[in-house]
Amino acid sequence: MRRLWHEFFRREEGRLMLFGLIIVASLFLLAAQLFQLQVVQSAEFGASQERQSQRLVQIPAVRGLIYDRNAICLADSRPSFDAVIYLEELSDEWRERVRQEIHRRGKRLEPGRREQLLVELVREKAGEFARLIGIRPQLDDRTIRVHAAELRPLPLILFPDLNETAVAIANEHYPLPRGMAIEVNPIRRYGFVVGNQPYPLAAHTLGYVTRSKPTLELDQSLPTFTQAELRGVSGLERKFDHELRGRPGSRSILINARGYKERDLGVQPPQPGHDLVLSLDARCQQAVEQALGEHIGAAVVMDPNNGDVLALASTPTFDPNGFIPRIRPETMEQLLKDPSKPLANRAVCEQYAPGSIFKLVVALAGLDSGKLSTASTSFCSGEVQVGGQLKKCWIKSKGGQHGNVNLRAAIVHSCNIFFYEHGMTIGMAPIVAMAKQFHLSERTGIPLPHEARGHLPDLTHRHRPAETANIAIGQGEVDVTPLQMACVTAAIANGGTVVAPRLVTSIRQTNKDGGVGPAVEEFPPRELGKLTVQPQLLEMVRKAMLGVVQDADGTGKKAGVPGIEVAGKTGTAQVTDPQANIIGHRAWFVSFAPYENPKYALAVMLEDGDSGGQAAAPVAGKIYEHLFATGPARNNATAKLRQRSLAFQRGGRR
Repeated sequence: MRRLWHEFFRREEGRLMLFGLIIVASLFLLAAQLFQLQVVQSAEFGASQERQSQRLVQIPAVRGLIYDRNAICLADSRPSFDAVIYLEELSDEWRERVRQEIHRRGKRLEPGRREQLLVELVREKAGEFARLIGIRPQLDDRTIRVHAAELRPLPLILFPDLNETAVAIANEHYPLPRGMAIEVNPIRRYGFVVGNQPYPLAAHTLGYVTRSKPTLELDQSLPTFTQAELRGVSGLERKFDHELRGRPGSRSILINARGYKERDLGVQPPQPGHDLVLSLDARCQQAVEQALGEHIGAAVVMDPNNGDVLALASTPTFDPNGFIPRIRPETMEQLLKDPSKPLANRAVCEQYAPGSIFKLVVALAGLDSGKLSTASTSFCSGEVQVGGQLKKCWIKSKGGQHGNVNLRAAIVHSCNIFFYEHGMTIGMAPIVAMAKQFHLSERTGIPLPHEARGHLPDLTHRHRPAETANIAIGQGEVDVTPLQMACVTAAIANGGTVVAPRLVTSIRQTNKDGGVGPAVEEFPPRELGKLTVQPQLLEMVRKAMLGVVQDADGTGKKAGVPGIEVAGKTGTAQVTDPQANIIGHRAWFVSFAPYENPKYALAVMLEDGDSGGQAAAPVAGKIYEHLFATGPARNNATAKLRQRSLAFQRGGRR
């Protein structure tokens, strides 16, 4: 058989037959592959080609509102009229300019010239519109080039947030230059309305938003253009950004090979963000901010019964409306370099030596450990030797002394000598243990970014008597936040229950008819524990605090309000430089009222105060005047509830 095949292929006709078979087989395989591609897989390739020609344009949702406890709106959205230009509508005019340029030069254009012609065309359109409305255009070539290369199907914003006059002029001169339109987009607005003027409140608590830049995301199933949207940067706006932002919609478009839109394929509308309801009381917040005035400091008002934060203020403050749509770089630099740090939330994110308000914790530690009682006394001559160091009482600088003092008198008059001596007797461990019962040196869990923890002494280290004496008057290795001390005061006020501060009470669905919608999630009050101090011993401290304000010689008498029993404690903490020189003071005042069945717990801290009694206590008095409506500090302006604006149609053109 092998010889027959050999003889056959030696002949010419045999070789030709072999080649013919190979050609026929190849043609058959080619035909089979073509059938596979054009018939069997035609639908798959068609779908793939369609996907390559499709783009998704993400449509941001209207941001949710933020209400106070009485349904007063603190942050909502208003319409922003933006003058935009669609580069895709300039394609014919652009190509004509390119053709004319080539014809004039008689040769191909150099690299980048085609793009420059588009930039010049956009600038002409912007200049024409700017002359119409009387506003100078602020647009750089790079922005136009990047938008043309990466974000062509999206509108390029030329003039954001036009005023009413500019919009009226534009409406009178329709049609606008080719490719241009006025689009209505939602933009954030802060403050409740007093009369006809918006009054921004609680800037550090609410935070602020800024408008992001549009992007092209290629890691999706379809290339997705994300339009500029408002995103939370600080405060509650940042912490609850996901809930407030809502669910974006999308618009599917078909583009051609040049990258221009051919037609719309469908639209999925966005879903508005959820609303937040806070524990804040807008009128209380306003009163606290007014009481702080020009001081550099912070104040916190809480309901001691459930932990609701009624006011949370830090001064100096800022207007969050200035960050929308984007803050100017020079303005931001000015805020960051301001030595008074207006962006810092002093109530939550800064920690300070507590000074004499920490004596409340020390007194409770002594009573709870049995090392302090009503019979405990000290003689204050104005100074005392502690571990080879001369420690002084504040009254020494006034040329006086307290003489014989017991626990009540030591709290009422804030005697340092009593707490130096008895603080060393109590010891560091019981003091730190009592402080930890109040959850000091822990974050309270309030839903705000960058909350400070505070600081307590490390018990693994050995402490000298002088260090313990310092801690006993709130100096040295102890730092707290105003919010933490408001929580401490609340626990003392309510009889020993440590409550967590509650700032957000619920997340709500959008109510298109205005007002607060149904609850999506609620945040009930939380108890963190109970003090181990016996009720009668705790009452001793409460009564001493009452004397601080109600006694004629109490250090906190300037916080007094006629007809209201206010209990409190003053504090003044020294601020020293690295060489231990005193360079300033922190003035404190913590209090609760009324004494029986307390409704409010208050902490005031001033960085620029000389003493708690002279600086911080009067601020607290002004706040209580408002809370109990007993004096001129009560603002009688009627706050009007701002309803949600009508639903915005993103991309709508006028």
